[in-house]
Amino acid sequence: MRTMQGNTRTALLALALTAAFAAAQGAATGAAVAQTIDLATGGPAAGGADQQGRVGTVPIEVVADDGIEWLQNDKKFIARGNAVATRGTTQVFADTLVADYRELPEDQGGGTEVYRLTAEGSVVIKSPQETATGTRAVYTIDDALLTLWGGPAKLVTPTDTVTAEKEIRYYERDRKAVAEGDAVAVRGDRRIAADRLTAFFVDPEAGAKPQKTAAKNTDSLAGDSELDRIYADGDVVITTPKERIEGDQGNYNAKTGIAEMEGSVKITQGKSVLQGDRATSNLNTNVSTLHSGSGGMARGLLVPKNSGDGQGQ
Repeated sequence: MRTMQGNTRTALLALALTAAFAAAQGAATGAAVAQTIDLATGGPAAGGADQQGRVGTVPIEVVADDGIEWLQNDKKFIARGNAVATRGTTQVFADTLVADYRELPEDQGGGTEVYRLTAEGSVVIKSPQETATGTRAVYTIDDALLTLWGGPAKLVTPTDTVTAEKEIRYYERDRKAVAEGDAVAVRGDRRIAADRLTAFFVDPEAGAKPQKTAAKNTDSLAGDSELDRIYADGDVVITTPKERIEGDQGNYNAKTGIAEMEGSVKITQGKSVLQGDRATSNLNTNVSTLHSGSGGMARGLLVPKNSGDGQGQ
């Protein structure tokens, strides 16, 4: 076992999309586990700071059935065979896990720090709040960027499921997630599909007065955050049990339930069809407003419910 010094602050915390690692001890039981290695971040225990002012964080532990290879010349660790990386309550499972590290100069305290983590093959990322799956995942610590690939890449939270045929990227500092390639977001009976979906998260308590409440579980992709807005680009389709809304671009406000669509908008309710350049739909009240624009007047075909059987009303 070797301890790595340096600052990996959010290394595997963000690797929990969306982000998340069954305890390593539970995953590592049995004779199949060949080795373990503790990828610690250096400094004191979590919550303290060393002489350079660096805050210690929870170590990263990796276990693997087929062992862990330390390539000192290439400055990387490679764990193969049902590899599991654990940091706190977050775990990454993959066929192969690679940790790239660099040496720190003496004026930064010396030692080493991980700057990139790569998971290859049957990737599963788990936390108490999310589960993400794919075929490959890379987290670059300098950019605080997680990229997940798959067919499709998938993120499941307690309230939402997001899939993308190409990739899902999470920008930790911007609290932004981007799903590309036949991207779909589902919440309850609402579904938003587009070529690209961009979701923004906010701190629900930002600016609020401190209150004496129970501590929240922040082991999640966006930390102590909630979905604020989704922007959709390219062949956008929003469906609910009541209607289908199509357009070229759109945005959805998660707090108000209001969706705004632009460009060749088409709203279908049963056999009735409305068309125009722009529309505003309240998905909570099922009220939609179609707007005319430079493309001409708003127009619609309204079909009574029973018109097909000669009993129109």
